[in-house]
Amino acid sequence: MKIFTNILFLILLIFQIHCSSERNEKGTHIVDLSGDDWSIDFRDNPNYASPEYSSQNWENTKVPGNFRLLNKSQRGILWIRKGVDLNPEMYNQPMALYLGRVYDKDEVFFNGVLIGINGKKPTDSIQNNYAYGRKRVYYIPQEIIRKGQNTIAVKIDSEFRNIAGITSAPVQIVPFSNALDDIYNAETDDIIYVAFYFFIGLFFLINFWKMKEMKEYLFFSIFTFCFSLYLLFKNEYRFEIIDSFLLFKYLEYLVLFHLPYLYLIFIQEFFSVPKIKYQNIYYFVNLGFAVIFAIFRNPYFWDNFISIWSLHIVLLLGYTVLICQRKIIEKNREGIIFGVAISYFIYAIIKQILIERGFIDSDSSLDKAYFIFILFLTLSLRLRFIMFKLKIQKRFEQLKEVDSLRERIFKHMDKMMTTPLLHIRQIIAKLKAKDETSSIPEMFREMKSIHDNLNYTMDDILELSRLEVMAKAQYKETVNFVDFIRAVLPEGKITYSIKVDYAYEIHNSLDLINSIIMRLIDFPSFKEFQNIDLIITSDLKGQLHFRFMLYHKNHKVTQRLYEELAGRKSNENAVKWAIIKETLRLLEGHFEMKILHKKYLRIDFELQAVPITANIDITPKKEKRFKLPTFGKKKVA
Repeated sequence: MKIFTNILFLILLIFQIHCSSERNEKGTHIVDLSGDDWSIDFRDNPNYASPEYSSQNWENTKVPGNFRLLNKSQRGILWIRKGVDLNPEMYNQPMALYLGRVYDKDEVFFNGVLIGINGKKPTDSIQNNYAYGRKRVYYIPQEIIRKGQNTIAVKIDSEFRNIAGITSAPVQIVPFSNALDDIYNAETDDIIYVAFYFFIGLFFLINFWKMKEMKEYLFFSIFTFCFSLYLLFKNEYRFEIIDSFLLFKYLEYLVLFHLPYLYLIFIQEFFSVPKIKYQNIYYFVNLGFAVIFAIFRNPYFWDNFISIWSLHIVLLLGYTVLICQRKIIEKNREGIIFGVAISYFIYAIIKQILIERGFIDSDSSLDKAYFIFILFLTLSLRLRFIMFKLKIQKRFEQLKEVDSLRERIFKHMDKMMTTPLLHIRQIIAKLKAKDETSSIPEMFREMKSIHDNLNYTMDDILELSRLEVMAKAQYKETVNFVDFIRAVLPEGKITYSIKVDYAYEIHNSLDLINSIIMRLIDFPSFKEFQNIDLIITSDLKGQLHFRFMLYHKNHKVTQRLYEELAGRKSNENAVKWAIIKETLRLLEGHFEMKILHKKYLRIDFELQAVPITANIDITPKKEKRFKLPTFGKKKVA
C-alpha cells in the first residue's frame, strides 16, 4: 500500500511537469485578444456580425468579464465585437479562436462568417442545446483571414441571473492543435486528481475495514469518493462516455447536494463533536432538492437555485472554523492542520466567486485548494493513526512489562518460598500425627515465625520484581549532595564520615538513593559484624563513593558474607541483596567488594555527581539546608 501511494505521487508529479513543459513549448503564434478594447451592445441585430458594420458608438468593455455587472436587469441576447490586425502569411497551420468559459449560448462570427455555435461547428448535424461553463475552440478557415483588419463578433444569449459573457481566459487566436492540447492537458490533470482522490478514499476504506472503531476513516472515504465523482462530472472527458451535457450537469448537482452532509458527518467524527439537532432532516431536504431537479429539468432554474442554496455553505464553513478554533486553543495538532487547510479553502472559494462574477481577473486557486484540503485531511488522519498505533504499542509494552513482572514474581517465589512452605508442611504433618516429641504451642510459634518471614519475603519479592522491569529511574532531581546525605543518614545507627566538597551536587532519583542507603544500613547479614563504618568521599573523576567497611574477628564469617554477596552461596537474604543491586543499576552506579586482611570486607558503591565546575556559588549556605522531601527515614525489613 505504501509503495502504491509513492508511485501515484510520482506519476502525478511527472505528469504535472510534462504538461507544463508542453504548454510552454506550444506557446507560438498566439494573438491575445483579452483586454478592455471590446465593444458591447445589449440589443440584437443580425447586421452586428458583418465586418462592415461600425460599432464606434458602442460602449467599451473588458473581456474576459461578467457582462451582467454592466446591466443587471438585462436578460437574453447581447453582442461584443473587436477588430484585430492579422497577416495570413504568418500562419502555416490551421488556426482557431480559443475562448474561455462562456455563459451561456454563443454564436461566433469571424469577418461575418459563422465559425461556431455553442461549442460546435455550424456544419455539425447535432448541435448543443446547452454548453455553458465550457471553453470554446472554433476553427478559423484560412481563406477568411484577411491581411490587415479582421472583425470578431460574438452573439451571447444568457438567461442566467448572475452571469453572462466570456468569464474566463483565454481569449486568443492560436494554432488549432495548441488549443485542443491545452484543454485536454488541463482536463487530464484534473482526471489524475480525480484518480488521486478516489485512491485516497479507497485507502481509508480498506483501513476502516481493518479498524472498525475508526469511523472517521469510513466517512472520509465516502466524502472523497463523492468529491472525486463531483470533479469527474465536471470534466470534459465525461463527454467521451456520453454526449449529454444536461445529464452530467444533473449528476454534478446530485453529488453536490450530498457533499455538505458527508463533510459535516466527517468533521463530527474526526473531532468527536456531538451531532447537531435535526441534521438528518438537513440531509433529506437536500435529497428532496435533487428530486426537484430531476422533475424540473431547466438548467436556468438549477443554476439560480444553486446560487442561493450555496450561501448556506458559509454556515458549514463557519461551524468548521469554530471547531478548529477550539481545538487550536486546546493545542490539538490535528485542529491546527485542519485549520490551515480550511483557511486556504475558504480563501480559494471567495477568490473563485469573485472571478466568476467578474470582480477580479486572476487564475483560479480552487483546484489547488481542493488538493491541499484533501491532502491535509489525509495527513491529519494518518497522524491520528500513527498516534493511535504508538498508544497501542505503549499499551502492549505495558502489558509485556506486567507479564515480565508476573514471571519474575513467580520465579522468585519459587526460589525463596519453597523451603519455608515445605517446613510448614512438615510441622502440620507432625500436628496431624500428634507427635509428642514437640510442644504444640512451640510448633504454632514456629509456624507463625515462618509466616511472618514469608510476608517480609513476599514484600521483597514484589519490590525486586518491580525494580527489575524498570528501564531507568524516574523523577530525577538535582540537590546539594552533602545536605541530602546528612538528611538521609540516621543518627546513631552507623558510624560515618563525609569527605566531599560542599559544592558537589547530585542529579538522580532521591527516593532510590534513600532506599539503597537504608537497605544497606539495615541489611540483616551486616548485623553479625562488630564494626560497620561508612566513609563517603569523592575521586578525581567526580565520582561519589559510599565505602562500607565491615569487621568481624572471625574471618570465616567475613568470607561467608563475601561469597553470599558474590552469589556463590545461596542464602535467605539473596532477595534483599538483589534489590540493592537493582536499585544501584537504576541509579547508574557500580559497586566493588574486596576482603582486606581476611577479617575486613570493603564494599564500595559509586555514583555519578554533577561536576564541581558547573556550580557557580560554592559557599555553604547554612540557612538553606536541605530538607528531605517526601520519603521518611524508616527501617526496611
